[in-house]
Amino acid sequence: MISLKSVLAPACALALMAACAPAPTPQTTPSPAQTTTPAPTTAAAFVTNVGGLDRRNLDESARACVDFYRYANGGWLSRNTIPADRSQWSAGSELVERNDALLRRILEDAAGAGEPRGSVRQKVGDLFASAMDTARIAALGTRPIQPELARIDALRTTEDLQALITDYHAKGMGVLFGAGPEADLRNSSTNILYVLQGGLGLPEKDYYLRDDERSVTLRGQYVEHVGNMLALGGAAPEAARAQAERVMAMETRLARASLGAVELRNPANFYTPTTVAEAEAVTPNFRWSRFLQGIGVRTERFSFPHRAFFTEVNAMLRDVPMDDWKAYLRWNLLRGAADYLSPEIERESFRFYGTVLQGTPQMQPRWKRARGTVDALVGEALGQLYVAEAFPPEAKARAMAMIENIRGALGERLRTLEWMSPATRERALAKLATFDPKIGYPDVWRDYGALEIERGDYFGNVRRAAAFEARRQFARVDQPVDRREWAMTPQTVNAYYNPLRNEIVFPAGIMQPPFFDPTADDAVNYGAMGAIIGHEIMHGFDDQGSQFDAQGNFADWWTAEDKAEFTRRSRTLVEQYGAYVAVDSLRVNGQLTLGENIGDLGGLVIAYSALQRALGTAPRTPIDGLTPEQRFFLSWAQAWRGITRDEAVRVQVQTDPHSPRQFRAMGPVSNMPEFAQAFGCRPGDPMVRETPVRIW
Repeated sequence: MISLKSVLAPACALALMAACAPAPTPQTTPSPAQTTTPAPTTAAAFVTNVGGLDRRNLDESARACVDFYRYANGGWLSRNTIPADRSQWSAGSELVERNDALLRRILEDAAGAGEPRGSVRQKVGDLFASAMDTARIAALGTRPIQPELARIDALRTTEDLQALITDYHAKGMGVLFGAGPEADLRNSSTNILYVLQGGLGLPEKDYYLRDDERSVTLRGQYVEHVGNMLALGGAAPEAARAQAERVMAMETRLARASLGAVELRNPANFYTPTTVAEAEAVTPNFRWSRFLQGIGVRTERFSFPHRAFFTEVNAMLRDVPMDDWKAYLRWNLLRGAADYLSPEIERESFRFYGTVLQGTPQMQPRWKRARGTVDALVGEALGQLYVAEAFPPEAKARAMAMIENIRGALGERLRTLEWMSPATRERALAKLATFDPKIGYPDVWRDYGALEIERGDYFGNVRRAAAFEARRQFARVDQPVDRREWAMTPQTVNAYYNPLRNEIVFPAGIMQPPFFDPTADDAVNYGAMGAIIGHEIMHGFDDQGSQFDAQGNFADWWTAEDKAEFTRRSRTLVEQYGAYVAVDSLRVNGQLTLGENIGDLGGLVIAYSALQRALGTAPRTPIDGLTPEQRFFLSWAQAWRGITRDEAVRVQVQTDPHSPRQFRAMGPVSNMPEFAQAFGCRPGDPMVRETPVRIW
């Protein structure tokens, strides 16, 4: 459907989830350089410690005040390498691996014959079974997309082209641009349609424009990949290469007219309410009235902010030969369908997007790829089966208590924040009071009753599910926002903040060790899950979330003086992270990662305050030789343990708003005197910043 990037997508705690990832490449979580030990073939080999604070992970030959990440995680780093089917391996990966084992059992049980037709178990089980039927998928080859390829070949006029693009969007196969509903930025109680830039096969516009040697080489590899895919789709090799060059030329034109990753973090760059007639004046060669009719949307206006992009689209509709458009559409068809077609096409897609871009040597096992399809297409159906086994009520109760304690700690800080005026403070406290926390799973499950899933029809199941979701999404336009809906499935190992609903959401999947352990002491839980809760709350007050009021409307609730001071303090955090070198000479983009860095710093600060509230006046009794404060900071750092392939780090730094994990572990604590006190650090130590950054 659509990737409403940045502020219109959930702000995530972890870079593990596609909904929070830059499309179209697999999401990664950067971390230190990978080890040189040969990687095992399966991730399961490394799931060793389950929860709590594990002293085996420490490297006590390192000094906490010099390199806290190495001190906290050096033992783990020495024992682990990256599995061959991963671009990274981390604490989150260990949890995902355990989670996947449970999901596999659930899926295989549901795939057993005899489930009642139309039931949740039948839909989940038959979709999984169809994805696992590799013999049938291989035998079909490209036959499932032959009707679409023939339709592309038959295009003659611009009207034909528009009709096909419109039909693809109506069926959930969006091409050239993004279109979908989201809450109106100025009236968050109602959904409107957003029509946004898109159409690129590489992760971000600068991949097409940078002139360094690595970028030039990558573009050559991309053209080769596009040619290979077109050839697998039936084009003669020489013709496929020529078509790939034309695809690259078209995407480069789109990239030049697109906004970049940093610009897409600005909410204002998503919001330009426009009438249908005004939009058609921008693109006289593309009739938006016909598009809206084709996708089943009746509306008088929609948000149409990326005028330069659509002006270029209009020019391309006029001057790009139809044969070039056919090549572009064939490529997009093949790219979108690759995971559901023959093994040759799936492998070629992985070769570029997995190996070339991310450095991952081999694909994940078939059952994991099938699990991913089920999660993407009928995720809440699978979630119903998952939570019945994986989410005890006591976990929800303890997490809710932590949330309220952390909310209280932030309230105390806001009431005494020295740089904030009374007027802004009052509005900030009002926003904090209206936060809506959600834990575990939705109160109302999504209804998949009208979706037909057939056991022997994998490609058909995928297409029907995409069309089903497209109809559901487009039906939301100009309708009230349903605040009961979730943007993640219950089995997802992640969390998010949605500024348009002022909600923080923690799926059942993340409510497990190492992030949350009901048997662990408060210091460990507040250092990991507490800091994640704080991180999500602080997204409501970061550089993006602070532009939304208590009702989720895009509105300025700051005094000019307070906004200027917030910006000044934020700028110091941009400078701090911009000095970190992620890989080779590539530095972290402090502006792109600002929101997540504010979330990490503020979240850790208020989680620490909440821990002190929870401990009260009780004696600070050490456990395993570590004080509660030391255990808190070690739990934080150990939650970010991980290793990542250099190729994936490069993609992450250039496209993702999350900083590499070692900087997420060390950056916030270096600004906290409480950390220095806990470990006896002194001025001048590398983990003690001369001028600490403190915003909230």
